[in-house]
Amino acid sequence: MDQVFMHRYEGEFLAGIAAKQLRIAVDRRSGAALGYHERAWCARDDANVAWKRASGRAVLLSYTVTRRPYSPDFPVPLVHGLVELEEGPQLVCRIVGTAPEAVTAGMALKASYDDKGLLFRRARNAARATHA
Repeated sequence: MDQVFMHRYEGEFLAGIAAKQLRIAVDRRSGAALGYHERAWCARDDANVAWKRASGRAVLLSYTVTRRPYSPDFPVPLVHGLVELEEGPQLVCRIVGTAPEAVTAGMALKASYDDKGLLFRRARNAARATHA
């Protein structure tokens, strides 16, 4: 059986998802959001890292549509996207509730959850988002 090794911060992130909360790591001193994939901050003293709830608002930076099934748990077409959270961190996630042909970069999104975890849907009353 394969083992999955996770960093302690991945466990914190995934615990938030299990609780249906999108959490981000922040630097206690500056208040700045720390990116999920920026591992330099992981080496810092834990006392300087805090976790807070993110707004769940995001903008779609890029996406891909998978049309070949790879798991019965994820029917096709399946849209995966790189999203940037309002607070700054970026992550890859599923985009649901919008036909693949209607998905566009710059689309405003809102975090949501299903039995498989985190996903994003088109934000209500917002066709396109803007970056600060």
